[in-house]
Amino acid sequence: MVLLANKLKLHLGPIVLAAVLIFAGALWQYGDSVRVGRVVSGSSLSGIVVGSVAAAIIFFELLLWPRKRLRRWKLGRTKTWLTYHLWLGLATGPLAWIHSGYRFGGTFTTVLMTLLLFVLASGVYGWVMQIVIPKWMLGNLPQETIPSQIDDVLIQSALEARQMLTVALGTQPTQVATGLANLDAAAAEFIGASTHRNAAGQVEAIVVGARQRRDTQRHLFDQDVVGDFSPSDRIEIWKQYAAVIEPFLLRDIAFVGAAEGLPTLAKRSPLHTLQKSLDWFGMLRDACSYNAKPILDRLQSIVEQRHQWDAQRRAHAWLHGWIAIHASVSIILGVLLLVHIVLALKYM
Repeated sequence: MVLLANKLKLHLGPIVLAAVLIFAGALWQYGDSVRVGRVVSGSSLSGIVVGSVAAAIIFFELLLWPRKRLRRWKLGRTKTWLTYHLWLGLATGPLAWIHSGYRFGGTFTTVLMTLLLFVLASGVYGWVMQIVIPKWMLGNLPQETIPSQIDDVLIQSALEARQMLTVALGTQPTQVATGLANLDAAAAEFIGASTHRNAAGQVEAIVVGARQRRDTQRHLFDQDVVGDFSPSDRIEIWKQYAAVIEPFLLRDIAFVGAAEGLPTLAKRSPLHTLQKSLDWFGMLRDACSYNAKPILDRLQSIVEQRHQWDAQRRAHAWLHGWIAIHASVSIILGVLLLVHIVLALKYM
């Protein structure tokens, strides 16, 4: 209740101000229209004042962008700026409509009104996204991580998966012709990571230093995945890991060694959707013995993490991608508004 009260208090001021401006402008314009017997437009006194207020609000809205670069000047709280940006911005639509005499007018003013409507619509869209997407991510993406570190975490997941397979199944069988990407350079970037090779230069194990996890109860690999695997299980799991699982984990990630031995998947991986991956792992379990279940469950969990991080990237694109368009069109609107003001003053 306290949080809700604080939010209402934060939004109440700009909502009241926006409502007063719209109501006062409409009432003044109505009085002028009744006085002259027709709907007055922007050339009337009320139209000029209402249009000036709308223009002032638009230029105020544009100040939000430079204000972000001047945070050290302490020009007010960000939340306060955003609430006024939202509600006063929404008020510009009705105010511009009142200023125009409730009509679009010529080509230039029609373009101005269309741009304004687009800016308002994109702003409302962004506002809704800011409310909906974080809640959706909190409820549906328990493995959410820092977006800029997703590629690094995926590489580390591949390193840990190889470590797990090496501990549980031994080194990659010679019968498996498909090679793996060279992760030596990537492994060196992680604290405590190292590779161990035999005399022939083959990687026998990759040891990875610990990293923070949201699942603090996760056991060590060798405590829950080591079992009595048959030779066919060992070959099949390594084969599918090298040919399908790791390429899916490392797809679209640029790192040293990415092209060395990494198999090329078809246009769509059999793991490209969560449902497809469930079906694929079901078939892999059918092809292996029951003893392979723990290690296959762990591999499936790693793949599901990749799906969650892909969903997180898409969510962040929806959450932040609109800003560039909204800002660009807002600047164009501001420039054309200046032209409109100059032309209006010239022919008054």
